[in-house]
Amino acid sequence: MILYFYSILLAVAFLALSGLVRNRWVLWIGLMVMIAGVHFIHLSDPPFLRMVMICSVLLVGMKGIVLTEWGGGLNWWRRFIFTFLWFGMEPTPFDAKQRKLSWKKDAVTGVVCLLVGLAAGIAVAHMNDAPLLLMFVPLSLAFHYGLLRLLTAFWRMQGIAVRPLFRNPLVCRGLDDFWSRRWNLSFSQMMARTVQRPVTKQFSKRMGVFAVFVVSGLLHELAITLPVQSGYGLPTLYFTMHGLVVLIEKDDWPLWLKRTLAITLVAAPLPLLFPEKFTQEVIVFTLNQLAIF
Repeated sequence: MILYFYSILLAVAFLALSGLVRNRWVLWIGLMVMIAGVHFIHLSDPPFLRMVMICSVLLVGMKGIVLTEWGGGLNWWRRFIFTFLWFGMEPTPFDAKQRKLSWKKDAVTGVVCLLVGLAAGIAVAHMNDAPLLLMFVPLSLAFHYGLLRLLTAFWRMQGIAVRPLFRNPLVCRGLDDFWSRRWNLSFSQMMARTVQRPVTKQFSKRMGVFAVFVVSGLLHELAITLPVQSGYGLPTLYFTMHGLVVLIEKDDWPLWLKRTLAITLVAAPLPLLFPEKFTQEVIVFTLNQLAIF
């Protein structure tokens, strides 16, 4: 248990450092050093627990970098809830005046997705040799569209104007739309502020967009391949491939073509994003815990 305390202490120390240091390179290097420390602290832990700890500390570290790049001034309480009690990466809603907001639709959607995802997950857990996509969808439905939507409803009920982080990916208008407006908006918010804007300012818009995908791949290496210590390079290949497609994607392409291409490119090479060992040690492990029920 003491090891988990050390990991959280590292994350909190980095968060404090981000409030004092304004050099983005120092912060990025510091983040990598911190993740390396967490990696070695939990080296003997099971892959699932390693993933949870590495992702938790990485999330806190990226919050620190985002807050530094944002440059606003959250008070200590709002800085705390933004960092530890919200998965999004846009601080602005927590800096605004609280007001009455709609939240019931998000709450109902969250409950439905959570229950359907759990039920589907239990069903899939009892299947033999289920395909990766079929295993991933129920977990995503329960967590991304269920629990996170309920968290959205909670903060909106408190008067903080956060928005859903996951939206219907099946109506995306292309691969760029999928990643920037549909899937995991917390990640796209984070990448836009910490990678795309600085790189675009230094080089060009296209370079900024491509850098987002490359860095996304590297960060997913930390969250996926590092915990299981297998499949290195595959998540980076997955996102780099998507980055290249986004660069050549055109607005005048037929909508059906862009949507079909996007969904196919996201789903078909999913084993690159989730290598075999991660699938078995994390995804199948999680489903097996559901199977107990």
